[in-house]
Amino acid sequence: MPSYKINYTRCLVIVHGKSELNMVKYIKTNLHLPIIIHSKENGKSSIQITGLEKLISGGSFQTITRFTKEYTVEYDKKNKVLKNFKLFIIMDTDDCDDVTKNKYITGQLFDSHWLKPYIVPIYNINNLEDIMIKAKIMCKRISDNEKGTFYAKIFPINTKPLSYNTIEQVNKLKNSILGIKETNLYEFIDFCLDIVDAL
Repeated sequence: MPSYKINYTRCLVIVHGKSELNMVKYIKTNLHLPIIIHSKENGKSSIQITGLEKLISGGSFQTITRFTKEYTVEYDKKNKVLKNFKLFIIMDTDDCDDVTKNKYITGQLFDSHWLKPYIVPIYNINNLEDIMIKAKIMCKRISDNEKGTFYAKIFPINTKPLSYNTIEQVNKLKNSILGIKETNLYEFIDFCLDIVDAL
């Protein structure tokens, strides 16, 4: 019998809204990664920091057993731990109070959840648009109605094979936000680039 390598899901990404969804799809398709994106109504509605505890208290997030039945993740049944897996959550921080924001950024918001060891909170202060302007990816603020089209344009879906060029596009995005203290988005991008190196 031939042996087959299982293409495990290396990370799951919960995104705030449409802009974050477009950006993560851009990274995923450019790097051809085995990651799963979780959004609300395909980004048409937003997931907020204040709703995260409720979100991960139900459905496939409720227990490690349900999670591993839903997703193809590497699971050590004996020790009941996930292996080579992270749950990234990419959120704006302008829709909650400072106490909740700090609990999110430090990870305290998830202290009582079984997923806590795997969660990496990614923050954009105050929002992704602010970071895009600081990174000079955007030159000015745009209306909410324009955001879907705009982000789809600057973060296009890649249908071409993985190449040096597609990897460099993601590297360019990472380098543009390095040094911006209002975000740690580069941590997610670094993780994605590391997966490519490991595949």
